[in-house]
Formats: sequence, structure tokens, C-alpha cells
Amino acid sequence: MAPHPMTGGIVAWHRFTTLADASEALAEAVAIRLRALLAEQGRASLAVPGGTTPARFLAALGEHDLAWDNITLMPTDERFVAADDAASNERMIRAQFAPLRDGRVGFLSFHDHGSDIESAAAALCAELAQLPPLDLLVSGMGTDGHIASLFPGEEAGFAASPDSGISVAHPPGLPPRLSLSPGRLTGAGWASLLVSGDAKDGVLKTAEAREAPLPVDLLLGRSQGLDVYWAKE
Repeated sequence: MAPHPMTGGIVAWHRFTTLADASEALAEAVAIRLRALLAEQGRASLAVPGGTTPARFLAALGEHDLAWDNITLMPTDERFVAADDAASNERMIRAQFAPLRDGRVGFLSFHDHGSDIESAAAALCAELAQLPPLDLLVSGMGTDGHIASLFPGEEAGFAASPDSGISVAHPPGLPPRLSLSPGRLTGAGWASLLVSGDAKDGVLKTAEAREAPLPVDLLLGRSQGLDVYWAKE
């Protein structure tokens, strides 16, 4: 463990040779924390990423015997497409995570909130306002340092304000997206990053030398700390 050089947040590194090993270890860590939360407060919430990297993690986590009906799951972000679109994060999560596929876990969908993205964001913000702060966060990261759908640059929505719980992102050249806001992400009780490859390792290690912060620095600088599960390949 080491303090993050920019803010003093504690970053714990868990290094693995393969993504499969990192995913299994992260699933075990999340399951342990979910079980403790359920015992302590009777419910828990968890946000998970889309894309291809978390597939093995989601499958492994779903194999754990937990009171899934007392857990609320949500994506960290979603493309503003149909729920069954090949690009939908929810579609991937449902395919990989058995408790959601089987209807055994509570789920906050980012879909079916209207055809206008700003109205959809407002509706999601209202739903999030009824929920306690996020208990657990598992995030991915791009090689550009983006997390969820918070991309570098104000034009992409990274610096959007006020922080109402949901951010609308318009990354250049990509479809618009809905994302948990910086406040929702950094406010999680426990947060982790699941990443692989030397390029992403380099992004995380060069935080101190950056002239302008990247979205991932929000997590690296959390006062509550961050667990990084990194795989060589």
C-alpha cells in the first residue's frame, strides 16, 4: 500500500499474471464485503462496469451464495442505446451475471427512461436520490484514463456540474452516455479498479506527473482509498 502522491489517498495494489486470476480474486473480495454489509445493515449496493474486461469477474461473483434479493446492482454507466443493443452494458452484465439473468437481484437499469437523454438523466437522478450512498464500486478504466463514462476534457462531460448523481457524457465521435457522477463514484464506501496491460499500468503510475487530471484520478485520490486489481495480460 502507498499514499497517492496527489492527495494522500491509500492505493492498494493486487497484481496478477492473468485477468482470470485478477477477476477471481476481485470477485472473492467483493463477495466478502457484500456478506459483511448484509450482516451489518441488511442490504447492500454495488456498481459494476460494462465492456469486455469485467466478464469473468461478473461470472465468478454470481457463483457466490449471497442473499442477492437484498442487494441492489447498477451499472457504472450505459450507452444511450436500446437495452438489447450489442453495445449495451446492461446486455453484457445480464449475460454474464447469473443473479441478474435469473431475476434474483435488485437492479437499477439506465434504460426505459424516455427517448431524450437529459430527461432520462433527470429521471435516474430522482431514483438515485431514493437510495443510500453506494456501498461498493468496481470500475474499469480506458487507456485514456476514463472511468465509467467520464472522459477527459470538459467537452466530454468530465467537468459537468452540478453533481446530481448522473452525468450525461458526449465523448467525441461516440454515442452519448449516461454515467454515475463523480460524486456517486467517489462516494462509494469501498472502490476498486479492474484493469489489465502495461498501458493502463502506466496511466495509473504517472498520476503525479500529469499537468491536467484524468477521470481516474478521482478514484486514485479518494480519501477512503482504492484497491487496484491489475493483470499483466
